[in-house]
Amino acid sequence: MSTSTYRTSAWLLFIASLFPASGCAATTSANVFAALWQPGWTCGQAASVNKAFLRSLTERNALHGYALNGIPVPILLGQNPEQSGAILFVKHEGKWQAYPIADGSVVLAAYSTPAFNRLMLFATGGREGPGNDYLLLYGKNQLSEFGCANAPFPAELSRPDWGNAYPGLHDFNMNTQGVGTLITAANIVEGKTEHKHWYQYTTRDWGRSWGEPLNLQSMPPPKQGIFLPLQEVPASPWLLNSLMNSKP
Repeated sequence: MSTSTYRTSAWLLFIASLFPASGCAATTSANVFAALWQPGWTCGQAASVNKAFLRSLTERNALHGYALNGIPVPILLGQNPEQSGAILFVKHEGKWQAYPIADGSVVLAAYSTPAFNRLMLFATGGREGPGNDYLLLYGKNQLSEFGCANAPFPAELSRPDWGNAYPGLHDFNMNTQGVGTLITAANIVEGKTEHKHWYQYTTRDWGRSWGEPLNLQSMPPPKQGIFLPLQEVPASPWLLNSLMNSKP
């Protein structure tokens, strides 16, 4: 997992530097921005979308897939540098469901257990200025249940001069009792010297809540546990067709 610092730029939260530009004209950007995130959506709560919405995502190449050990998994992420927001599409027992994440958020990393019983997506919180946090979309029971949680921003970085940046995600894992650890890092200028600061977050309830970050003295050893990282891949054609055909 990368330790790069993620910066927000207005309410796009650094999306443009995470994905290739689509080339949409600036004169239409206001309408494009409004398309992905819909009023009334809530993180982790199932939302209804129509075929026109899905078609707009495919036309803009805004649906991305994930793989576990090289094998595509039945989820698709809707996220686009020209649009505000992120939404996860999940196929469970032959049916697709949509779970919004946040307006203005960017998914930074995704993890799953080997049998895909539990899923964890880490994203930026979706708002500007001091007081930012990480947003976590977690799934359980073979993707049949989802919820959202927040991991608070390090207090020493929650200030105007930090420049709307997110410490880079470095490591994550969790044991079979639901006790997990998230490690992040940020390069901070102190005087004329730049130092890397390490932070450790802890959860004891399968990611439903997270404590304040602990400032570490150095990079900790790799975390062991039941989760494996998912790799972002181009959306599988059969998953795209399945999602599109799920709507009349």
